[in-house]
Amino acid sequence: MTRVLVVGGGPYQLDLIHTARRMGLETVVVDANPEAPGLALADVPRVCDIVDGDAVVAVARREGIDAVVSGASDAALVGLSAVVDALGLPGPSSAVIAGMHDKLAAARTVQAAGLACPETVLFSEAHVSSAVDAVGGYPLVVKPATAAGGRGVSLLRDAAGLADAVAKARRHCPQVLLQRWVGGRSLGVEAFFQGGAPVAHFVMSDQYARPFVSPVGHALPADVAPPLAAKIAAAIAGWARALGLSDGAANFDLRIEGGVPTLIEVNPRLGGNSITRLIRAGVGADPSAAALACALGRSPGPHLAQTRARAVASRMFVGRGRGPVRIVGDPIARWSSQAIELQLDVAPGAVPALRVDAFALLGRCLVEGPDADAAAALAARIAEDVQAAVRCDAPDLEDAR
Repeated sequence: MTRVLVVGGGPYQLDLIHTARRMGLETVVVDANPEAPGLALADVPRVCDIVDGDAVVAVARREGIDAVVSGASDAALVGLSAVVDALGLPGPSSAVIAGMHDKLAAARTVQAAGLACPETVLFSEAHVSSAVDAVGGYPLVVKPATAAGGRGVSLLRDAAGLADAVAKARRHCPQVLLQRWVGGRSLGVEAFFQGGAPVAHFVMSDQYARPFVSPVGHALPADVAPPLAAKIAAAIAGWARALGLSDGAANFDLRIEGGVPTLIEVNPRLGGNSITRLIRAGVGADPSAAALACALGRSPGPHLAQTRARAVASRMFVGRGRGPVRIVGDPIARWSSQAIELQLDVAPGAVPALRVDAFALLGRCLVEGPDADAAAALAARIAEDVQAAVRCDAPDLEDAR
């Protein structure tokens, strides 16, 4: 039987594991947490630190795997790329991953290719004014040079919070970047490549809930006119060529500024926040199956056909705090009849395992509506209600500012 190694066994890898088993593949799953839910689903569970490339390669060799894949985890890309390098399998190499995780290097690579991305510079206390001027002044973004998932990122409207934002970023990486704040419409794109060529992509609208800096929700279909859709397709192909994307899924964050798609960030893996299930529910394509096909050296195309068209939205539940969870009532039951999927990833008394700085990721929902805006509004109402009922406060949130 064909064996696939899934790097990471957390909530966002479960769809990949279920899909692999549905495709008749044997799953080997690695995760450092022995309680990770993906290990319980695996045919072959192995407790292993996914950022220890040598350890993940050792498991891959010992278990005789035929493919390696992961989703929604930037940390998992360390172990995944080590296996790609060592076994010569399809997927992003460690050199490609390093080039993307170094956000300054990635920005320079994209700009050198003549493609749109925001001005990005290295922060230095000795040259604060010149660095701020180089990115166009305020508002601007402060971020770690190598962190992921929105960790350590701040949006500043003026200079008052700069010192705190730099300190927050340095908790994740010694090097801190300043980046021009890009206005305009925020879109997410889930794309698939084979042999360096784009096969298909899906454009989603993004929803935010400040002060959380990353999108908390996505909706389909995105209202994108044909001329803009063509620009997005061309930009994705160009960014992929510049950054060395070849086989598999890639998740793009972009802004439409002056009618031009501008790259904010790209990660060579399936997106998180229920994007895989959102696409499956909205258009009938199966991103998890496509990612697995790429990992096996097969065409992802058959899994990416759009067989339906309905308006759907996904939403993360986000709470401020790190402490043990308290849940008032049963917020899931109140909304279960109005959601396609509705889930809490936390239990009363437990400490949330998934966190971004001062925020805990509590769960998610997926809903349908008469149009994408209505679906996104329903998802937001559910999230607000669930978040009001789930508390994980802690008295000393050092980076909650």
